Amino acid sequence: MNNKMKKQGFISAKDREAQPRIILSIEGLEKQGKTHFALTAPGPIAMFSTDIGEEGVVSKFDGKDVWIMSIDRVDDDSAEQAPKEYARFHEAYISMLRGDDVQTIILDTATEIWEILRMARFGRLTQVMPYQYGPVNAEYRALIREAYNYNKNLILIHKMKPKYVNDKRTSEYERAGFGDTGFLVQVNAQVYRYSPEDGGEFVIYVKDCRQEPDLAGEEFAGPMCTFPFLASMVLPNIDPEQWE
Repeated sequence: MNNKMKKQGFISAKDREAQPRIILSIEGLEKQGKTHFALTAPGPIAMFSTDIGEEGVVSKFDGKDVWIMSIDRVDDDSAEQAPKEYARFHEAYISMLRGDDVQTIILDTATEIWEILRMARFGRLTQVMPYQYGPVNAEYRALIREAYNYNKNLILIHKMKPKYVNDKRTSEYERAGFGDTGFLVQVNAQVYRYSPEDGGEFVIYVKDCRQEPDLAGEEFAGPMCTFPFLASMVLPNIDPEQWE
């Protein structure tokens, strides 16, 4: 039976080891600690930055090997630059995944990388018919799925947008970006801060976790609000030094 299964391309689940890396989506409102949390991941780090969010944050990690590639944001007035800008990002992203230069890759923000891809393929972000999205959706899915082939941490930072129900804005917020991201990553989490006006602690809230489903709903605050601590909860059998 074992030989027959192997000939068909199967492998025993006992022989499939957990990879020492995490593919993570984090979301949060402005100035809630998204970039800071991401930079607690093990280095060297390659960060693709579409925003100014890392200014004043990266300097706190001067002992860590962090490399930043600025990706220009595009809008209707600069749509013609989108194909070139996305191609530049994609080439570097694949190079960082496949090479030995870094341990962690950060997209800050994945929300805007998704916008740049859409602008590159459609020339606009609005008035695009749903049936046209098939190839673009597949292209972005491949971007995330490619990371599963390598032992690199991938952190997708997302902005949040107001949630609407029946065209009416609610008091809730949701992740802004590619809609299927939550299904593709291993962990979905949200960062926020207790009483920001009082200088409260930063918190990471685990929305769901593929490896450890019981982590869903857990909050880790203060000194526990770091990538190494979260990683040790998600993959408890991996040597903790792997996350430092």
